[in-house]
Amino acid sequence: MKHRKKTRKISNMTRFIICALLLGMTCFLTWSGIQDLKTTAEIRLSIQQNKKKTQELEEEKSDLEETKQKLTNPDYIEYIARGKYLVTKEGEQVFKFPSSEDEESEE
Repeated sequence: MKHRKKTRKISNMTRFIICALLLGMTCFLTWSGIQDLKTTAEIRLSIQQNKKKTQELEEEKSDLEETKQKLTNPDYIEYIARGKYLVTKEGEQVFKFPSSEDEESEE
């Protein structure tokens, strides 16, 4: 007696369906990976921009704190009032001479 091995034959249609499914899954996973890379790049760029903006704001904050400290000094306030706003003491005369910037704006 001969023993026959039972072999399963997969039809061509079944092979085609399996290949199409695998190809579809591969395409989907590749597309998904590319989208993730794009998102990662956008987030990194955003982080860099936010770090730069944070640094600028920290510098501005330190400048404002320095100005705040200066404004507690009465001599500095007097210097600003006299120089920028031409505040004078009683009996004092102020003469303002044209600067090179004023001459350029008149031309």
